[in-house]
Amino acid sequence: MSGNRFSYQVRRAWVILLAGFALFAALFVFAISSAYSYVREGTQTHTSVVEPVSGSSLLIRSEHQQDWRLVTERTSVEEGDYISTGSGTVGWVTLFDQGTVEISENSVIQVNRMRTSRLFQDQKEIEIEPIRGSVYVGMAPRGEYNSSVFRVRSGPATIRMRDEIRSDETGSFLVETQRLDPTGDQDVPILSVRVAVLRGVATVESERGDRRLVANEQVVLDSDGKFGERTTAMRELIRNGSFDRQLSDWVEYQENPGNSPGNAGTIERVQTDESDSGVALQISRATDLGDNWETGIQQTIGQSLRVHSSLQLSMDVRVEEQYPPGGGDELTEFPMIARIEYVDVQGHEREWWHGFYIMSNPGNPVTSDRATRIPRGEWTAANLDLGDLEPLPWHVSSLTFYASGHNYRTLVTNISLTSSELGDEQYD
Repeated sequence: MSGNRFSYQVRRAWVILLAGFALFAALFVFAISSAYSYVREGTQTHTSVVEPVSGSSLLIRSEHQQDWRLVTERTSVEEGDYISTGSGTVGWVTLFDQGTVEISENSVIQVNRMRTSRLFQDQKEIEIEPIRGSVYVGMAPRGEYNSSVFRVRSGPATIRMRDEIRSDETGSFLVETQRLDPTGDQDVPILSVRVAVLRGVATVESERGDRRLVANEQVVLDSDGKFGERTTAMRELIRNGSFDRQLSDWVEYQENPGNSPGNAGTIERVQTDESDSGVALQISRATDLGDNWETGIQQTIGQSLRVHSSLQLSMDVRVEEQYPPGGGDELTEFPMIARIEYVDVQGHEREWWHGFYIMSNPGNPVTSDRATRIPRGEWTAANLDLGDLEPLPWHVSSLTFYASGHNYRTLVTNISLTSSELGDEQYD
């Protein structure tokens, strides 16, 4: 009986001993694994710098602060910081790895991550989030790290460029975030996200799928993450050019050059098959007073061109009625005029305009550089190349479409003002 009790105690001691050893081994393995994961996957944050390139409205604030600070010289940027630019102001971020982020005018971004592996040189990761406006990313090579990822999150889209041992996609790309109110913040709904690759390769992802873009390719995603067609990298400077959002982003323009007591013209949206939105803008006026009146719409653009020799204006226009014929006595009265106010590369404010008409005046002919004659009552697709202006434009201030004269009835839609994204890159 005593022998059985002894054997039981021995077995129990071995069980306890083996269980303790197993527990010790498990804790040892867990500790080693945790330490290895901490060393391998643990990250450390880095600091970058921001400075103004042009203008005087570059601001920065920390994530948990409400007050913005004016940036006049090189200033430190940390994770969570917000950076804002006003009209005519461009900011430049030099990242800790010598990569760059150019923040265009009227933009706001947040710097989400600037990290590298803690001990082993495994990974480098940078992430920014444009709240509104445009950013141009110049990704630095991975250098001494095994891999590097530059990620931009914007509404429904995630854009990723990476550099790994067996896959080098390093280059430069841009992300433009348009909101319903271009002066709004995160709470204002996003209309679209445009992604364009200047050099290298980038992957664009949303809930609707993904796209792989190479140099000089771009794609636009709507607020639901639906992809548009893949096109060449072009920058659209006009908002709501098809008037699908009523007259949002436009303001009414009325001018009476002769200060006469006549009646102003009218502006209204009408149905048409010539626009993606099914509408056009009709500008009209009818009077027997024989006075001149200008009626139209205007949009503030406030954007600088990256490629000064690339500026294209296009629209669909139809003229039903016109008086006086030609361009009037001073060759300034046309049933449709497109006018652009801009600052040239020498810093001087300038104005360019071009008219469209249906009735000529043999006694006072109009030169082709002043206006273009189009058929009465027919839609005409007009394309104007402004790349040969002298001096070249640097900053586009505003665009105005208006009719001028005594009587007129004109329709316009599909207004577009574009500039190439490729050219004098600052990332090489």
